[in-house]
Amino acid sequence: MATGGHSGRRPDAGRRRPRDRRATILQVATEAFVRNGYHGTSMADIAGEVGISSTALYRHFRSKQDLLGRCLLAGLDAVLLRVETAAELGDAGDPVFAEMVSACLELRGLPRLWQLEVRSLTAADRSAVLVRAVRLSGPLRRAVAARRPDLNPPEVEFLAWCVFSIATSPSYHRIRLSEAVFAELLETLIQRVVEAELASTARGSVARRGARTAGAEVEELDRVVRPERIVRAAARLFNTYGYAAVGIEDIGAAVGVSGPALYHHFSGKADVLNEIVHRNDQWIKLYTSRAVAEADSPRDALQRLMRYFAQFAVAEPDVLGTTFSEAEHLPPEQARRYLRAHRDGIVRWARMLQVVRPDLPLDVARAQIQAMTSMIIDAVRNPRLTWRPDLVTCLAELGDRVVFAAPDIDRHSTTA
Repeated sequence: MATGGHSGRRPDAGRRRPRDRRATILQVATEAFVRNGYHGTSMADIAGEVGISSTALYRHFRSKQDLLGRCLLAGLDAVLLRVETAAELGDAGDPVFAEMVSACLELRGLPRLWQLEVRSLTAADRSAVLVRAVRLSGPLRRAVAARRPDLNPPEVEFLAWCVFSIATSPSYHRIRLSEAVFAELLETLIQRVVEAELASTARGSVARRGARTAGAEVEELDRVVRPERIVRAAARLFNTYGYAAVGIEDIGAAVGVSGPALYHHFSGKADVLNEIVHRNDQWIKLYTSRAVAEADSPRDALQRLMRYFAQFAVAEPDVLGTTFSEAEHLPPEQARRYLRAHRDGIVRWARMLQVVRPDLPLDVARAQIQAMTSMIIDAVRNPRLTWRPDLVTCLAELGDRVVFAAPDIDRHSTTA
């Protein structure tokens, strides 16, 4: 019988690994990925926040890529469970829409991670995420169909994806509203979209550019406009594969030159990205100026602005998509400048809306503008929707319904 002294056990032998360690890691990692992005987060960062060593972290997850996949799949499964459970309550649609909004507000930031970082996953995890995203659209489609039995399946799918975009839009900004106001606002915008009257359109294809003509003149023209071709090719590659996955050689191959030849026109890949973002800003200034100059009332100015934005988005999805998802890879000062310009642009639109709706608090107006822009950006990047030859008209009409919706906000405080 021991009467004291050393027991022969190691000092930490009595410690047990917390049963929820893996869940804690997933929560901390998700928050870090949302806050800093996949490429801006290291396994050492996550291990430090959890309070374990990097070695211990690797006992749970093989790599950062594996950890990102587990975070995204866990988040999607949680939302799926909630939305599918709500769908079992009835076919009216409202429980599904309300639960989708509630889940996206509770997991704010995670939907942005699904959409922007899916390209960073392994092929298996990427497929699993996309399968879940399509599965999540199922209850939304059924809810839309229940509310709108007059619509054909393509119209139902179109509106369902727009509902998805509105519900996830808070992930793309930091506007703070009370939970009650935010939920009621988003549900109101969703109802407005679901009630929209869209002309039935037969499935068609988007017009393709004609084939290039061979010849010495074309080759000479190619040399003259090569910087433009580089920018467009880079935008397409960045928008499709992500900035981090594309190299100078890839851009060069897309325009038929060696990678190093690009340095005759740009100082590096970041310089090309900066030029794409600059092009996006130029387009915004152009169509904003045009809308204001042509309008005969504040409401007309906003309506023209939405239509011109939709036209730009449909015509230049790669420029818009790259700016939207890859600007964080710019050098810090350029990235901050872009974020300020983007925020100022949204505020400018929101103040225009306040002229039409003086009763609307600025943050609510901003949230409505963000929902509209998110819906349009998502639509032009979704191959399930871009087949529509009338895409610009549909997006402009839905944007009008979102921006000019009249949410009942008097019953709630508007701040978090």
